Amino acid sequence: MRRDVLLIVNPRSANGATGRRWPRIERRLRAILAEFDVLFTERPGDAARLAASAAGEYEIITAVGGDGTINEVVNGLVDGDGELLAGGSLGIIPRGTGSDLVRSLEIPHSLDAAAAVLARRQRREVDIGRARVCGLDGVPVTRHFINEAELGMGAAVSDAVNRSSKRLGGAASFLWGIAATMLRYRDQAVSFSCDGEPTENVLLNNAWIANGAYSGGGIASAPQARLDDGLLDLVRVGHAGLVGRVRALAGLRSGAFTRLPHVSYCKVRCVNAVAETSVPVEVDGELIGTLPATFDLLPVRLPVIS
Repeated sequence: MRRDVLLIVNPRSANGATGRRWPRIERRLRAILAEFDVLFTERPGDAARLAASAAGEYEIITAVGGDGTINEVVNGLVDGDGELLAGGSLGIIPRGTGSDLVRSLEIPHSLDAAAAVLARRQRREVDIGRARVCGLDGVPVTRHFINEAELGMGAAVSDAVNRSSKRLGGAASFLWGIAATMLRYRDQAVSFSCDGEPTENVLLNNAWIANGAYSGGGIASAPQARLDDGLLDLVRVGHAGLVGRVRALAGLRSGAFTRLPHVSYCKVRCVNAVAETSVPVEVDGELIGTLPATFDLLPVRLPVIS
């Protein structure tokens, strides 16, 4: 017989506040939820391993952390063939710097309200993205994502933010990362092939391959994206002068930047991207490798409590 709820807790999330405040957090959660078990991560990869081990034992496997922790849990619930492990639904208690996925899922950021959503157990099925890239060690790697993948300057920004203390909070940390990375990042020539259409060559600053609408601590990077429409939103920011870059920055949080002349927006099922230079790739806020890469959706969907 399956147990009810498992919480996979990243104590380093929220700049370490989750671990420091866990006794108080747990008391509040137990006042709202029924019985649950708790497992803590100690190092990168633990959340995926714990989720995979628990998939057949719990009705709801809950990520307590940020987008990176959620991504690991999702990867733990999907096997190497892209099939869901026999298990229950994904739950989320947001405790991260960015927490962008929960904006699309409309899960509240506050602890009590998020726990109340989890207690109601209303499920929706969402698409699961797949990124196949050249790993950081040069070996091909496959990583699943539920919110977004990104290549170009934004992937470098995510890496810079993850290497920082994140003490400024989500939005401010990403704005700092954008400002710092923009000074040194150079746009790269990237060739895109989408859904079998002719190849397009782009002098690229950044590209999102989005399942959800938000990234980077609240940037509306793909405002038309839907988590369950069976499509990925490809948003490409081409090379632009200083004025174009400033206008793009000003429209990031509203999504207005997508209407600029050097930005293209389309919905696709599969994206192939190649480059002769080392263009970084991230998924759900974590740097995973470089081009060449292929992005698509799995034929299965993940039940999520929201």
